[in-house]
Amino acid sequence: MASDLSTRWRIGYMPYLNSAVFYGRLEGDWFDLVELPPRNMAAAMQNGELDAGPLPIAEVLRMKGSVVEGGLGVATDGEARSVLLFSDVPAQELSHKSVAVTGHTSTSVQLLRILFADHWNAPEVELRGPDEACDAELLIGDAALNKVYGGKEARFVYDLSLEWKRLTGLPFVFARWIARGDATRPELGRFAETLHRSFNYGMSHLQEIATRVSIPGMTPSDVKTYIGGFTYLLGDEEFAAMGEFEKRLSTLPEWRPAVLPYSG
Repeated sequence: MASDLSTRWRIGYMPYLNSAVFYGRLEGDWFDLVELPPRNMAAAMQNGELDAGPLPIAEVLRMKGSVVEGGLGVATDGEARSVLLFSDVPAQELSHKSVAVTGHTSTSVQLLRILFADHWNAPEVELRGPDEACDAELLIGDAALNKVYGGKEARFVYDLSLEWKRLTGLPFVFARWIARGDATRPELGRFAETLHRSFNYGMSHLQEIATRVSIPGMTPSDVKTYIGGFTYLLGDEEFAAMGEFEKRLSTLPEWRPAVLPYSG
């Protein structure tokens, strides 16, 4: 159903630790938070079911939505630590083999496709659903952290953001806060102020976030180190990286993962 701009805003809540800094004080009586992973959040925005959220950059580039003032997003300059390819063989040997892809991803799977084509020279890779038997597995967010800190081993583990850095010399942008293109009412400015206030609170209260984390094996110190590895205020380098990502993605056949149900 299309969004009715006279009603309460619906704001996307990204249920990943790397986005927790946005939500510490994101409060207001004129909007509701809607929990969704990246692929579902993009679909909800496109369908008029969300008014704003931290959308995956692959969808931001495609949809050309309005950007929330202030340049907030999620980026890394090197390791992301939670966008990981777990493989039984070296990535260069995955051509003509299969990779299970989490149903939550929108940008990370496109980054993986670029890396197979431009970095590992393994273009003939079959991408399968998350529950199918495969030679490798792409996990993102807390699912990736759970596997790493849970001690589940894989012969080869690739941090996709780090591999992108090796390929391009640039940071990688995973998400950017945007509002729907028709969200022109006064709440857009009010939301930008509310979001930045909440973000500033989160960055100055990382210990509070760390004590709430329930990833087995991950200590509060690990949490602060992990969050500290992300860039949340996007600058010139991040904008250049988005352009490079868009250019490389445009050389690949158009493909988007299916939207799978999400129950939280």
